[in-house]
Amino acid sequence: MKLRNIFLLVATLAGLGFTAGGASAASISIETLSSQSNRVTGGDALMAVTAPSGTNPSKVVIRRNGSVVTSSFKPDPNDPRKLVGLVSGLRSGGNVISAWASGLPNATRHDLFNSPNAGPLFSGPHQSPYICTTEALGAGPPTDENCSAPTTVSYSYRSTDGGFKPLADPASRPADLAQTTTRTGETVDYVVRVEQGTVNRAVYRWAVLASGGVTGNGWNQRFFYNYGGGCSTGHQQGQSVPNPLNNAELSRGYAVLSSSLNVFNTSCNDVLSAETTSMVKEKAIETLGRKPVWTAGQGGSGGSVQIQMIAQNYPGLLDGINPAASFPDNSSPDYPDCRLIDRYYGTAEGAALSNAQREAISGLSNPNGCAALANGADVVNASEGCIEAVVPTSIIFNAVTNPGGVRCTLWDNMVNVYGQDPNTGKARRTLDNVGVQYGLKGLQAGTLTLNEFLDLNQNIGGYDDNGDFSPQRSVADGEALKIAYRTGRFQQGAGGITSIPIVDERTYVDDEANVHQYFNTYRMRARLDRFNGGHANQIMFRAKGGSSTSAMSDTAIDTLGTWMDAIAADDSGAPKPEKVVNNKPANAVDACWITGQRIDAVAQIGANNQCENQYPPHSLPVNQAGAPLDSVIGKCQTKPVDPADYGNPNPSQIGRLNAIFPSGVCDYSKPGVEEQAVSGTDVSFGPQQTITTAKRKLYIKLSPQKVKKTKKGKPVKVTATLHPCPEVTWQRVVFERKVKKGKKTIWQKSGSKIVTGSKCQASIRIKKIKRNTRLRARAEAITGFHKTQAPAKTAKVRR
Repeated sequence: MKLRNIFLLVATLAGLGFTAGGASAASISIETLSSQSNRVTGGDALMAVTAPSGTNPSKVVIRRNGSVVTSSFKPDPNDPRKLVGLVSGLRSGGNVISAWASGLPNATRHDLFNSPNAGPLFSGPHQSPYICTTEALGAGPPTDENCSAPTTVSYSYRSTDGGFKPLADPASRPADLAQTTTRTGETVDYVVRVEQGTVNRAVYRWAVLASGGVTGNGWNQRFFYNYGGGCSTGHQQGQSVPNPLNNAELSRGYAVLSSSLNVFNTSCNDVLSAETTSMVKEKAIETLGRKPVWTAGQGGSGGSVQIQMIAQNYPGLLDGINPAASFPDNSSPDYPDCRLIDRYYGTAEGAALSNAQREAISGLSNPNGCAALANGADVVNASEGCIEAVVPTSIIFNAVTNPGGVRCTLWDNMVNVYGQDPNTGKARRTLDNVGVQYGLKGLQAGTLTLNEFLDLNQNIGGYDDNGDFSPQRSVADGEALKIAYRTGRFQQGAGGITSIPIVDERTYVDDEANVHQYFNTYRMRARLDRFNGGHANQIMFRAKGGSSTSAMSDTAIDTLGTWMDAIAADDSGAPKPEKVVNNKPANAVDACWITGQRIDAVAQIGANNQCENQYPPHSLPVNQAGAPLDSVIGKCQTKPVDPADYGNPNPSQIGRLNAIFPSGVCDYSKPGVEEQAVSGTDVSFGPQQTITTAKRKLYIKLSPQKVKKTKKGKPVKVTATLHPCPEVTWQRVVFERKVKKGKKTIWQKSGSKIVTGSKCQASIRIKKIKRNTRLRARAEAITGFHKTQAPAKTAKVRR
């Protein structure tokens, strides 16, 4: 498994005639606007080239791999020194954009890596088999094995009756055409351009205001990227794309983006979602011709997992997030725990438990709450995690009839991250419940008797390698745990999460049999407190009922937008986490809505205020088993059973305790097994981005090669020619002469010049040639080319 790209995004070639983009005030700066420079796809990239003060931008020449592409660039109306253009014709792999203007001491060289439109960029090898659904998604039949489909553009308008309608001619003005006033105060006709196409084997859609049929007319220069919920294990292109005709966002002027692989019910893989986010944003930026001021991520349930994981692990893709019905990450044991608990309720002992006892075991306020959560454990089972309405059952794993079939587990879906167990060939798995004391808090509170507690834990069981019930507890793979912590699969408030504002909104359903328990937002807050010493970048909204939830959602969008605008406008030079806190709006505080009215009150378990009393959080099975709220433990360390912890057990009960927990019970005062910090961000799981390095040649010519001897010496013009041309244009060549220094003879620098012109030549006059003198030239290595040196020549002096 490759955890790092070896491709160097920007190579600073000090003193060699090339500088990295933006390296100094005296140099031209080059920036990739549409994506990170090593995440360019589809053969094109929106670029910006900025001339230094004193250099006329019209004199700047821009090259792509040596070929002049200056005509692709136009002046930026907001910056007289900046040129912006879409550079096309990029080759697969490494590319170089270079820029120079006569009179500048150095040229600037900017490296790109171009990958296919179908990906992958960093999520690892494509999943196979993969079922195309372009027709079901309205994109027509697939055109290749990567489920590609043509890019199409359509238009809609907002009607005065409150709905969207198709618009054949975007420049027309239907009688019922509504107008909208964006958050920047601009009032425009409410016409929307919608683009649909495929990237990364996903169907994407994005929408933007296009008043009068002009793309981006009314756009507020900001993105809202929407993510869908659910959780299944891939092998298909998707059944839905979040609708870009989102009035709450479009009416405010935002461009709205998403794709079928940003829906967790297509593929529960946050790395794949991050990769797709980069590629869809790239498409929109290239069309709009400018980079957005910021991008907000919005998503509920599985969508909340994506945006919170992307914020931690792939910073820069999202600048702020609005999670709803949130979970901190995708490692929660609640689903598999509840499936085990719900199964136990079907036994004679379990069926005898009262509603209060069931609630004490699960932590939920509804005695049947675990039945809802149990459904989410399909992704634990190798036969159940795929969407069978799309993925044929004939290709899915079955231990008896199809043991070689597709394994539909969460870990197999992310096998590029976790790798395979070399002994079994199955994906490494983090699932573990060894030592977990289900119902411990119920026992301690007296709601469960010791025998009821023992019956539960003796019969709870676990999952075998295929995700079927096993009388034995589940055991995690140690290497999988290491990988999960190191690569950020557990949300630890790390990476980029502290550098963004979080406005968490939740429709309260704790009193229902529902998977979206309020407790999960408190888990996220507790982790921010534990790992970062506070949660100043996160606020929590909660509501229930139509008028309350709509008011909450509108406030969340506007609060996040105001917060992010203030951060973007802060040019103080303070670190980003400080900017987030320093620019927090006064109304960015915890709040709830009751009968449509906002009430500001701290979100804190146990707090006595109107919001917490109206919308109390509850708990979940692993926390009822003793895990603290801020835990990121995948597998617990254990301690010996201490009978004193269970009141006054009799010898038989002590024997049962030891038999149930032969390796001890969870010790939550210790870190989890293999628990460690996130090792870094922007981790790549493949493909490796390699750049081939070619040889080149450098020649020199002396003019004249023979000079007449004089007391003062004669000058010789040395002309260096560098090949291949023009790819090496504007590299600096160093000229040297051989001189005596004491008893030694050394090569001494005589000067340097930038290689220019159609022949890639540079010349220098070396003065005071008094005797036969050896001369040479050299050029240091640059991306894609080895260093080279011209064969030395002798300037001869004749008497």
